[in-house]
Amino acid sequence: MHLCYLSDLTLADASNLVRLYTNDTTRKYLGGPLEVSLAQTRAHTDINTPSKLPIWAIRSSTDHNFLGIISLDTHHDGSDIEVSYELLPEYMGYGYATQALEFVLNYSFNELNLKKVIAETQTQNKASIKLLERVGMVFEKSVERFGSNQSIFFITSHQYIDKHK
Repeated sequence: MHLCYLSDLTLADASNLVRLYTNDTTRKYLGGPLEVSLAQTRAHTDINTPSKLPIWAIRSSTDHNFLGIISLDTHHDGSDIEVSYELLPEYMGYGYATQALEFVLNYSFNELNLKKVIAETQTQNKASIKLLERVGMVFEKSVERFGSNQSIFFITSHQYIDKHK
């Protein structure tokens, strides 16, 4: 059963994106909440600026509500592709992020033919680490970035295929 689905961002998502980007709980391990004006600018950019790699809205399968976002982008190292996700706090802990991450990994390996996808999360973010491990990602290394210890996880296309046989 699909709890959620992914769709393109639309203008109707702008207020939810601002809510997401300014939320203390959502942004706790992402450098803190953004100021409203910066969040509005980022929301506008995310909705209106075409990018090489996708950013999707995560939506509830039952009522189509906006739950959060998930995206693929070039990692800080400049070579790897990173998956990132943010959920509104009222939707955390229900399996939406797990399912969204599974959708994106499937897309990454079966549509984009990527060989590897990474994720970076603050080492203190235990829920995110559990999520990454749940979908088969493996700890690679720790780095100091943004004033905090970050854990980098990865999964290769072979690992993903083996997990889903």
